[in-house]
Amino acid sequence: MTSRSQTPRPRSSGFTLIELLVVIAIIAILAGMLLPALTRAKLKATGIACISNQKQLILAWTMYSGDFSDKFVNFIQGKNNAGEVPWRYDPPPVLPVYPAGASAERKIQIIIEEGYRQGALYKYAPSPGILHCPGDTRNKLRAGKGYTYVSLSGVGTLNGEAAELFKMSQLINPSDRFVWIEENDPRGENVGSWIMSPGTPATDFKGAQLVDSTAVFHGNASTFNFADGHAESHKWVDPVLIKYSANMDPNKFGGAPNDSKAPNDIRWLARHYPALTNP
Repeated sequence: MTSRSQTPRPRSSGFTLIELLVVIAIIAILAGMLLPALTRAKLKATGIACISNQKQLILAWTMYSGDFSDKFVNFIQGKNNAGEVPWRYDPPPVLPVYPAGASAERKIQIIIEEGYRQGALYKYAPSPGILHCPGDTRNKLRAGKGYTYVSLSGVGTLNGEAAELFKMSQLINPSDRFVWIEENDPRGENVGSWIMSPGTPATDFKGAQLVDSTAVFHGNASTFNFADGHAESHKWVDPVLIKYSANMDPNKFGGAPNDSKAPNDIRWLARHYPALTNP
């Protein structure tokens, strides 16, 4: 009897289930390796952009002082008791015209930028965008729910809300005293100027405590500019301060950390905070 030849079936050209699972697992592993690196790169990029903004602001601040007999610019958002024009107004004396259909968030940005244009520093740094840090994600929130465009606050002791120092000649250590700080105010606008209770210099600033909030717009780091004209990034190390800086609860200010809860970061801030007792 003649047997029929067996013709082998052609193998399917597609992937088997196991092969697909292996490919998916490899992609997941690669993504897990790459995403942290991309996140770090993005944080570094926003930090570089923010330092550039800080340098422009501190240069404007220095030029203003040079033009006005060594005086510091007014660091509140309206004219002070001396009648000095502030670094930025909020609201501006002349209100802007909003484009048709502008959202509530866009209107806030427009009025903040116009307030800067009408302020004392605009002629020295004519770019309102330097008020916003690209790492500050509060501009993705809704108006009334934490949205703001301003990421920086001037230090209140430098002719601001808690004025103690009024002239450049009063700063003994300008390279070691910051002027603008990134602030995370969950209530929306960074109202007024930035202040803290610096403690006592003679006891390494024992008793220092935050009043306003710090920020973590660049991972666990923040940018500062200093009275000598340089700007730099500083990495926070105390978990309590990092958590507080990221907190978006509008009622968080009653629990501001002190030097006992965040000794490294609070004392670093106090050492660089300009005051009559620490010029």
